[in-house]
Amino acid sequence: MTRKLHGITLLLGLALLAGCASSGVNAPTPGQEALIWSSEAQRPGWTMMEPEGVEDGLLTFVGTSLRHATEQGAREDARRNVTSAVVKYMGTLVKDKFEKASVSYGLDSSVIDPTSSARQFEKQLATNLDGQVKPKNWYAEKWQTPTGIGYQYFVEAKVPANALGDEFKKLAKQQARDAEKKAKEAADATAKAQAEKASEFWKKMQEENLVE
Repeated sequence: MTRKLHGITLLLGLALLAGCASSGVNAPTPGQEALIWSSEAQRPGWTMMEPEGVEDGLLTFVGTSLRHATEQGAREDARRNVTSAVVKYMGTLVKDKFEKASVSYGLDSSVIDPTSSARQFEKQLATNLDGQVKPKNWYAEKWQTPTGIGYQYFVEAKVPANALGDEFKKLAKQQARDAEKKAKEAADATAKAQAEKASEFWKKMQEENLVE
């Protein structure tokens, strides 16, 4: 009886392994991670895509979640991640723009600080970006991990370039106002001249296109 049960168990195990092999899904190995299901046969190419230029008035970004115990948790994490990707990418773009422009205006970092201004822009963008990031494609994976089942989601999202440009112009407008105020309150001619120069800089920035 024992041999018979052992034989049945062995056959079932072999059948399970054969089923996994025929479906293209890896059979989980104890103590290791294995992909046991995915929403598409192969991970789509867009999951590895980097932000590029504007196409049809839109910028494209990709977000990736960590592994979560629920699909909902993974989807929400992917959305947070893609929003963060937009903010970081635009922050880098803004910093680079400020650095180049401030040099051409002859303004040092005590007057125009590209790093500080970029951080301020990122904070503003993170607050106002909700609703502008539109998911276009989703891809999901289900993993067997040493601690249980884990879901991982990828999202491809589109963001209107003009919405990002509007946020940039808002920042430049506020900075121009602040510079004008500093010019009026300046204690000496040098400080006043620097503040006026900064005001001109920020007014010029309002006319710039952030993304093209």
